[in-house]
Order: sequence, then C-alpha cells, then structure tokens
Amino acid sequence: MSFDRTGRELEPRRPDDELGPRTPEGQLTPREGPDGTVERFYAGEGAHTVGLTEERTAQIVRQSGSARMVAFLVTLVIVLFIPLYWFYDLGVPALAGTSRLEKEKQAQLVTDVARGEELYLANCAQCHGAQGQGGVGPALNDQAKLANAVTPAGLPGTGHLNPDYIEEVLTVGGRIVCGDPNSIMPVWADTNGGPLNYREIEELIAFLTASNETTWTSEAGGHGGGGEGDEAADETAAGPTEQRGWRDPNYQPEPGATEPPACWRDPDGIQIGANASEGAGGSAAPIESPGTAEQPRVVHVVETAQLTIADEGGQKLDAIPVAAGETVRFEVENAANFTHNFYIGPADQLAANAVGELEGVPDFETGVETFDYTVPEEGDLQFACTVPGHYASMNGVLQIQPAAQ
Repeated sequence: MSFDRTGRELEPRRPDDELGPRTPEGQLTPREGPDGTVERFYAGEGAHTVGLTEERTAQIVRQSGSARMVAFLVTLVIVLFIPLYWFYDLGVPALAGTSRLEKEKQAQLVTDVARGEELYLANCAQCHGAQGQGGVGPALNDQAKLANAVTPAGLPGTGHLNPDYIEEVLTVGGRIVCGDPNSIMPVWADTNGGPLNYREIEELIAFLTASNETTWTSEAGGHGGGGEGDEAADETAAGPTEQRGWRDPNYQPEPGATEPPACWRDPDGIQIGANASEGAGGSAAPIESPGTAEQPRVVHVVETAQLTIADEGGQKLDAIPVAAGETVRFEVENAANFTHNFYIGPADQLAANAVGELEGVPDFETGVETFDYTVPEEGDLQFACTVPGHYASMNGVLQIQPAAQ
C-alpha cells in the first residue's frame, strides 16, 4: 500500500489546538481538512527529537572509550605475542636448547638414526661389520672418512662419507666406487631395483653419518658408538642399550695425513664377485667318489639369518668343490625363517638376480629344498642366494675339478 505525499511531511509541528481531538488514551484522532481529506496522524514529541540529551551523549562517550581500550588491548596482545612466539619457536639468541623447532628436529633425527641402525644391521653389517669396522667391505667408522661428512648446519659436507656420496652408492651400487661393474656392493634403492625405498635410504644415511653426540636406545644392543679398532666390535649386548653415532665432529686429521682413497680394495685380497673363481679358496682336495645320476653326491648347505651360506657345522662356505661331469644333489636348508633362494650360474647373472633359466631352488621361507645338478666340464660358476640385498654376503665359488681318469 502506498500514500501520496501531501507536501506537509516537513512542516513544523503545529500547536495542539490545531491537531484535532484526542482519544481518552491521549492519542490523536484524524481530522478532516477543508477539502474533506483526512490529515495524517501526528507521531508525538519523541519522533521529532533531533538533538542528543546529556545522558545519551555521556553514554556514547563511554562506549567510544571502551571500544578504544579494547582495540588497544588487542593490539598490545598481538605485539607481545609475535616476539614471544618467535622466541619460543626459534629460541632465545645465545641460549642453546631454547628452540622448539630445534628440539623437534633433533627428536626426528634420533628416530631416523634408530631406524637406520636396524636397516644397517639387517642389510649392511654382514660386509661392513656390526660396528662399521669393515670386513668384506670397507670400514665405515673410520674418522678420516667421516671427517667433515656433515657440516655444523647439518648439510652434506666435503668429507669422503658425506650423505650425497653414500646416497649415490646406495642408488647405483658399488660400481661407482672403483668403476668396477662386477663390484659386490649391490644396488639398494628401489628406484633401480633394490629393496629400500627413499625413506629407508634417508634413515640409513642418518645412521651412518650420526655424530657421537647423538644418542638413542637400541633394541638390538651393542652395535652403535664403536670406534675404529674396537675390540668388542662384533659383540652384542643383551637387551636395550644406549648407543652413540660413529662420527666425531671434533676430529681433526693429523697434519700431512693422506686423505682416504676414493677407491677401496680389500687389503686381504678377498675376492667375492665375478672374478672370484680366480684362485678363490685355493686347491680343494680331490673328490674320491663323484656322484652319478643314479647315486648323486649329497652336498648340504645352510642359509642363515646372518645372511651367510654355511656347511652343516656352521662354517661359512666360500667355495664348494665339485668334479666335472658328476651329479650333485644339493640339499638347501633355510634356517633363517625368512626368504632365501639358491642358484648356480655365472656371477654377473647371480649378482643381477637374473636367474632366468639357471638351475637352483626358487624363493622359500623355511625347511629343506633339494635339486640335482650335473656339473659342466668347465666354467666360472658361483652358487648364491639372489634375494635382493643377500647376494653380497651369500655367494661362493663352484670349484670344478677335472673328472677322475
């Protein structure tokens, strides 16, 4: 509904006697004008007040002052909160140990190192020693190699065993160390067919480069913190023990000391790889009773949880003598309760796990598997477990002797 404007909306209020009669309640009643139209109602005194009373003015001033105080307090809290949180997060300058971020970073490092130790013991200790003292592979706890491996800021340094170098070796294998395509150091990164994913590679590197200022609780016990020449290198303590990293961040090489060689060779001349058949194990005793197809000669081998291939007495087998043309029945016992296999063939195929048509026993978890093998007249052959990560320490030479005349 709409009303036409009369033109009197802004006219000043007239005296009460001109406004018409009121109801008993004091309300105005419409009054007819000269032309018979009904004038609009008068809304009363309050509707036409345009000024502010003293009480209302004081109220507005009080509210304005309160709003300014609230704004000031909010601003003060923000101004104080930002630097306080900055100090809480990054620490107080010149006061060590006050940074929350640094504490979180250190806690994550300890977790990575502890997991890396488990990976090292399961995959690397067989060649490099439980304390990193070396064996089939080079020593990893050598302070000369670890010197400046990691900068004080935690970045890869220029030392021999710096994180970038270790990652490259784990990614492409030992061939990058000496340029030897037949290196027994396998590929570990799953991007190139190895068993470890990128996170496990990071954890393994964290363990290998951990300083002796980093401590953690080892469930395996007795494997960390060993220095070069540690007499108890292969001994393990029972139960959880506190361990320390190998790297001494304060180590300084002697003046004039030679740097570690970029290419390492076993000083004892142990050869386990493609060329291992050249003189490995010396000359074996002649085989008096070669096996036949009707009566194969039985050779029992045991694959262990320590990633070795041993004889029934527990001695590691670096070579198995066989006679050309004889038939051998291999009894392969898996004493590890995890996956092993056993194949005979050229070293390069075994190292690459390219078993294809090779004779042997495929992956199995436990128990004893057998197969009969007829020895060729000649050839450079190995026996090995080719499960990824196992070949480096689980291979030996098949020494073929001339057939008896």
